[in-house]
Amino acid sequence: MATALAWIVLVLPLVSGVVLAGWPKEPPHAVTRLLGIGSILVAFGLSVAVFVGMLGNPADDRVFTSSAFEWIAIGGVSVDLSILVDPLSVLMMLIITGIGFLIHLYSAEYMEHDRDYRRFFASMNLFVFSMLLLVLAGNFFFLIVGWAFVGLASYLLIGFWYERPSAVAAAKKAFVINVIGDVGLVLAAFLVLRELGTLDYGQAFAEAGTLGADSGTVLAICLLLFVGAAAKSAQVPLHTWLPDAMEGPTPVSALIHAATMVTAGVYLIVRTHVFFDLSWLAGDIVAIVGAITLLMAATVALQQVDIKRVLAWSTVSQVGYMIMAVGLGAYASGMFMLMAHAFYKAALFLAAGIIIHALHDEQSLDRMGGLKKYLRVALFGMGTGALAMAGIPGFSGFFAKDDVLAAALNGGSIGVICWVIGMVGAFLTALYMFRLLFRAFFGPEPAGGYQPAPHPSRWWMSVPVVILGVLSIVGGWLQTPFGWTGMSEWLEPVIGQSTGLLEPTHGTEIVTIAVALVMALAGIGLAWWLFGADPERRIRLAQKAAGPRRVMREGWEFDRAYDDLFVDPSREVAEVMAARVEPAGPQGIITGTTALVRGAARVVSASQSGMVRAYAFWMVLGISLAGIVIALIVAGGG
Repeated sequence: MATALAWIVLVLPLVSGVVLAGWPKEPPHAVTRLLGIGSILVAFGLSVAVFVGMLGNPADDRVFTSSAFEWIAIGGVSVDLSILVDPLSVLMMLIITGIGFLIHLYSAEYMEHDRDYRRFFASMNLFVFSMLLLVLAGNFFFLIVGWAFVGLASYLLIGFWYERPSAVAAAKKAFVINVIGDVGLVLAAFLVLRELGTLDYGQAFAEAGTLGADSGTVLAICLLLFVGAAAKSAQVPLHTWLPDAMEGPTPVSALIHAATMVTAGVYLIVRTHVFFDLSWLAGDIVAIVGAITLLMAATVALQQVDIKRVLAWSTVSQVGYMIMAVGLGAYASGMFMLMAHAFYKAALFLAAGIIIHALHDEQSLDRMGGLKKYLRVALFGMGTGALAMAGIPGFSGFFAKDDVLAAALNGGSIGVICWVIGMVGAFLTALYMFRLLFRAFFGPEPAGGYQPAPHPSRWWMSVPVVILGVLSIVGGWLQTPFGWTGMSEWLEPVIGQSTGLLEPTHGTEIVTIAVALVMALAGIGLAWWLFGADPERRIRLAQKAAGPRRVMREGWEFDRAYDDLFVDPSREVAEVMAARVEPAGPQGIITGTTALVRGAARVVSASQSGMVRAYAFWMVLGISLAGIVIALIVAGGG
């Protein structure tokens, strides 16, 4: 029953998306909502049914596979169209369809006046289908298919407003960087196929031990897998696409950058943890990259003025925590934070969308302030999300982030380094989130006030924000220090036998809670001193450390470096090829041949005078010459 329902969950968004995409013209909005939103709601209901049914089974009876048919068989290798339904994939199903439904519901109002209402929901449903295929795939082949479809769907959604050059450029940038990750994933799958003779998860994971611990082959497989994970999850140095992707509609930002696409890399590492358990070096590299990313992105978020770019860089930072956790072997902690992040980051993005919608597409914090009296729902969503992300006790982020950091403190020297970086990141997280909150809601209104006054959202947008805000408060109680271990127990059938499994101890939990709380409160206090108690103070201090602040504001100049290293040289080479090489080479051959044919044609055409006596003369001359030649041949033969 679980696999049957999972197949339906997978197919529903695809069918509804195809129907909407193929609709001959723009249908009534009610029809679009029924197909676009209703299908995701049904998929979520069925996902809950799968979860409840699986919850009633013992832990060793929660893994199911189902094959629709044999897709291809070549050289003794068979690839089936199959799905894997286990606690990990079910957790991702619940997040994708649950958060996806709330964002779809929100979009009903947010995109109501857009001319391409149908196209938007068709693209959103294609994206949900792609994510479901990615997490339900039973082998590397269909993992790659889902991975590629996610890239395609994100391209369509980021560039949804294609009349904006910036949106088109952002979509292309996201697509190109994600293709780099796709190449890494494909090469990893080829290595698995070459070494183990299969692409099936079950067989590959069972035979992984034959590769040998810490072997070069295992390291190569892990690093190639991580290339794919880093591109999708926006980790250094493949992170630059995500902030630019804010050019898409805000619901797209919430769906792609909060709950689904950017966490696909975390899912990939947990799914293939068997390989990472065999290579301590690969795990350390993953953890270090995650730590660097979380710290770097936090400093950049602190300098952003665009409200969506603040949240975008915070996403890069928060996913860095998850990548760091799974790199250290704290798989349950990483997935726990993935779930909590889906709640509070979706709440933050949708609350930001209410602000943008109410201010007629205004996104700059410099032109915001005093919104607490106008947009109470947005304040609730932004406030609960900020408190959760800062790690205030009782909120989901407190349990999730502290679980990650406590596990890191128990992870040897590399883990301790990651723990210190994570604590600095916790301070910066509280600082930049409450900077946003104080400036947007509690600071003075812009000069001259708002014209017209911000308008509150209707229930389509308000209800999802309230639900996500509540989940940001209570969603972390699934796994608590010294108490519930719900996430670890749920994922035990998937990661319970992992040789590299790392979990926090009571001692590390106590130390981590105390230090993290101090860091969070210090960040909030500094934010209040800079942006709340005296809003003019930030202006007076604006020239302090102007150089470093500019570098951080520009994302540590990664884009400029890539332009200098790759984009500009490629453009210059292309210009030289077009201006010099091509005219003298391939184009020159074509041009020369054309000129030769034209010259011959001119010579031949010159003989076509149109005069009968000329034609008769040449005919007689030709016959005479032919006769002379024949006579000479005959005379010579005699």
